[in-house]
Amino acid sequence: MAETDTYKQVFVTYPVQQQDGNFYHIDYVPQYVPVEYPKTTDPIPAELQGKIAKYDWQTSEWIDSGIDPTTAAITALQANAAMLMLQFTTIKSTLAGLQKQISSLTNPATTTTKEA
Repeated sequence: MAETDTYKQVFVTYPVQQQDGNFYHIDYVPQYVPVEYPKTTDPIPAELQGKIAKYDWQTSEWIDSGIDPTTAAITALQANAAMLMLQFTTIKSTLAGLQKQISSLTNPATTTTKEA
């Protein structure tokens, strides 16, 4: 690839709302890369700014999904919080196991009897 390659903005579209509340995510690809379904280079129209835009493949245009942006943001935050709690629980469990292993390595077996 030449250093003078330029990139284009590509919207990777989804039929359902993603965790971030959108129906798409943005990628940048070299100009020569063909763009095919489910990707489009059609920009989101200015009149959809502040709304949850969704690409309609039947009409080949961006539409208002009708989803309230505040509700979408809350839903995304709830999904992220649930994922973080799951990760926290896993980390907590792993840490407890590691602490148990460390304890068994640093403390000799406590089941042996002591001589008087």
